[in-house]
Amino acid sequence: MPRIRHQRCPACRTDGLVATSNPSILDCRQCHGLWFEDGALNQAIAHQHDCIDEYDHEVHLGPALRASDRQCRRCRVPMVHYQLLEHYTTEIDCCPDCDGVWLDRHEIDQVMHSPKLKQALTDLNQKVTWKSWLFQFLTSMPVEYNIQPHRTPWVTRTLVVLCSLIFVAGLLTPSANEWIFVNLGLNSDTQSPAHFVLQLLTYQFVHGGLMHLVGNMYFLWIIGDNLEDALGHGAFLALYLFAGVMAALAELLLFDTAQGPLLLVGASGSIAALFGLYLMWFRHASLSFMIIVYQKKLAPHWYFLIWSLINLFGMFTAQGGVAWAAHLGGFALGLLLGYLMRDYVLRKNPLIALLNQPEAVLRR
Repeated sequence: MPRIRHQRCPACRTDGLVATSNPSILDCRQCHGLWFEDGALNQAIAHQHDCIDEYDHEVHLGPALRASDRQCRRCRVPMVHYQLLEHYTTEIDCCPDCDGVWLDRHEIDQVMHSPKLKQALTDLNQKVTWKSWLFQFLTSMPVEYNIQPHRTPWVTRTLVVLCSLIFVAGLLTPSANEWIFVNLGLNSDTQSPAHFVLQLLTYQFVHGGLMHLVGNMYFLWIIGDNLEDALGHGAFLALYLFAGVMAALAELLLFDTAQGPLLLVGASGSIAALFGLYLMWFRHASLSFMIIVYQKKLAPHWYFLIWSLINLFGMFTAQGGVAWAAHLGGFALGLLLGYLMRDYVLRKNPLIALLNQPEAVLRR
């Protein structure tokens, strides 16, 4: 049996460093950190990403911070702490003489994903522009700053198209519009249990006016793509429809039947649940908010806090025509599901997990 040569680890200072399948990368059997000889880290990062042929981590490093208390395993000189990226404060140890790099165990994933982290933080830290200001001033709709999804959001697009087609069909004739509202809208006086259950699904695709449709579809469009990317197509659709059903039941539970039958239409309850998921998983994202003419990027928890307060005010002042309970019920469900599924989603989406770490520096 060949003898394994152990070398001194810069972190735990035991003789635990042994060569991996790549002789330029050494693994510590004690603390499980990794040592990279000059150039080996760049090769490992490039190998991790299919779209990168060559990479130079030194070009993307943040500032040199201070001398490290760790010594280079080769040169026996103090290493130097560098910030991994300008806007990601993880510190890695680099040798000033031989350019070797030491990574603690918890730093490995962050460094290997550093190209994607750099691009994501560049997108997230964009400043508001005159174009975004003009768009929000004219439409009263927020501008989203988030990472680009990797998969095409087919479900989100299909939902937008279906809702739009049903709305257009209702514009053709008054009788068509009446049929859509009577049969697809959720009516609390529906006698058939089977039809009532079906209406719990179909009401989510019916909208009462152009602005009702445009507002819902815009929010579904800007946040649905990221949620669909994080969950997968099937899980996203199932969760969306389930949230719509639960939001409708919340509205029915609190609706005063003395006022007459409830006719409920719109995707607002489903989308409110998406707001809750978005807040729990995409805390690094930003949504712009406009106060008269001043536009400001807000973290999702601030944006949806304002949205929740508006809905609470509408519900407690009994302003009619809006399903306030469905909005708040859907949002509460989204927060609960987002909390319960958070660890699963972050394991499945390492980039989202890394952007949720305190090391990510976000500018708003």
